[in-house]
Amino acid sequence: MMKPTQTLPDWLEFFNIPARIRRLNAVFNLSSRIRYLYEVLCFILIVFDAFFLFLTVIYNFRPGVLQGIATFDAVATLFLWVEFLFRVSEQDDAWRFIAHQWSDILAIIPFDYIALVSVGIALPLTLAFKLLRLVRIVALLRFSRRIEKEVLSFAERTRLIYGLAIFLLVIIVGSLLFFSLEHGVNPNVQTPDDALWYMIVTMTSVGYGDIVPYTGLGRIIGVIAMISAILFASLVTATTTSALLEKFRAEREEQTKASQETIGNVITQLDAIENRLEKLSTLENRTEEIKADLTELKAVRAEVQNLKESVEGRHRED
Repeated sequence: MMKPTQTLPDWLEFFNIPARIRRLNAVFNLSSRIRYLYEVLCFILIVFDAFFLFLTVIYNFRPGVLQGIATFDAVATLFLWVEFLFRVSEQDDAWRFIAHQWSDILAIIPFDYIALVSVGIALPLTLAFKLLRLVRIVALLRFSRRIEKEVLSFAERTRLIYGLAIFLLVIIVGSLLFFSLEHGVNPNVQTPDDALWYMIVTMTSVGYGDIVPYTGLGRIIGVIAMISAILFASLVTATTTSALLEKFRAEREEQTKASQETIGNVITQLDAIENRLEKLSTLENRTEEIKADLTELKAVRAEVQNLKESVEGRHRED
């Protein structure tokens, strides 16, 4: 059996999935990217969950619609629970963090779904439970403010959050006006959720045709809803494209800057090497000069020695 410290054979290295994931994470920084995408998903779920809960405050929906909203709320809170546990795991003192962020606990408790599972029906639309839903909406919004700053900065920088707010406001106000105008005249508009369904279907360009306006003002509301949907779709496309291009341009500039710094470091090192070579060349030239001087000194010494010998020979002859 292979010990943990031993590496896999070459032919099994391809199937070493954890090691391959670690290498991909090191190269592409996958963990931070996945976390960023997950926080974007949580932000979208919070927006829709708060929107649906707000609708239960202003509308008297049928029990079936309330059950559907309660189920969606439960699914959204499952994702928020995971995000909350991520946040707790990143803290040094988890209990202190939980005590200070108590509103996050309210945001991740699906009261309607708990009542639906326990009693069989969602929380009734009484004043007390509507206030409870408003408290949860505020808690959800506070929860969303602590999502990764890059997600929120993207929404604020592109002004997409304002476009989304106007889009949702048109749905709410349009459905209220459509219900007040069509109720009693249109046999297909019996409850507020019928009017809400018409506005959502119209603004998403689905157009099932099960509910159509009978009054002139109702048709005008439908036209306003269509134009608003077209403008919002154009806004989303333009802002998202612009933001992506800006991000790509920033990444390219960062890579260019890093490349320039690397090239500058290489040039600096080459200059240092060139200076050293020049110093070595200077030393080599000086060494050659010293060798020439030594050769000359040896020649002079030989001449002096010869002269000395000639002088001594003359002395002996005398």
